[in-house]
Amino acid sequence: MPPFDPHRLRADAYRSVADLYRVNMRHAGALRIDHVMGLARLFWVPEEADGSDGAYVAYPLDDLLGELALESTRARCLVIGEDLGTVPDGLRETLATQNVLSYRVLPFERDGTGVQAAHRLSAPGLGFASPPTTCRRWPAGGDGLDIAERLELKLMTAAEADAARQERQAGVRALIEALIKAKLISAAPNPATGLTPELTPELAAAIHAYVAATPSVLAVAQVEDLAGERTAVNLPGTDRERPNWRRRIATPLEEVLETPSAQAILTAMRAARDGS
Repeated sequence: MPPFDPHRLRADAYRSVADLYRVNMRHAGALRIDHVMGLARLFWVPEEADGSDGAYVAYPLDDLLGELALESTRARCLVIGEDLGTVPDGLRETLATQNVLSYRVLPFERDGTGVQAAHRLSAPGLGFASPPTTCRRWPAGGDGLDIAERLELKLMTAAEADAARQERQAGVRALIEALIKAKLISAAPNPATGLTPELTPELAAAIHAYVAATPSVLAVAQVEDLAGERTAVNLPGTDRERPNWRRRIATPLEEVLETPSAQAILTAMRAARDGS
């Protein structure tokens, strides 16, 4: 779909985006804006050209945030900005002035503080549409399912896959240590499996509790993790290699929250939020 023309937006007094916000907030308690950097700039590529011919086009950020804040107040609807990727300097600070929640994803938080130090105005979680689900990325026999699929589709070399596995295993070890330090588990589970323990329902619940035990106003659990999905809905970097955005959750949506794994995760998250 073509991008909004910033000059037309201003000439229209932002009615089109206000209507867009209003319709999406009508039945929602929270609205997640994908690639929220689009409120400040978008990378345009001319029709029938390639990426090297594109350029960033600036958008009236303050005006768009004003419309967003107005409609959010009217609908009593939280706003979460997916601020991952190439983020312009100062954008997160500007979004925070309007109480737009920042998105924090546990596998991406590797600066030594992690989601446990997430800002109050944030919505930490274990993933979103593009990264693999927790079940999928967890090393199984030394290999994450997402790495195996990328290798099968020739999207990475054997050497790159080995490096990715080592990095993944190091991340699991660091996470296990963090869970022990947070007293969410007493020791590394299933020591017989070595450095990559099995992702048991108890361990999955502890990981979600770790995310929930933050000072943030909101903590997020993916429905894919609650359902234990192992098939990715999307594999970034592919369009014809596999069917993207067509996978249905195996468990009927009406039953997802009633499964034992989902109940364990939600109970652990509530206990972590309550501080118990």
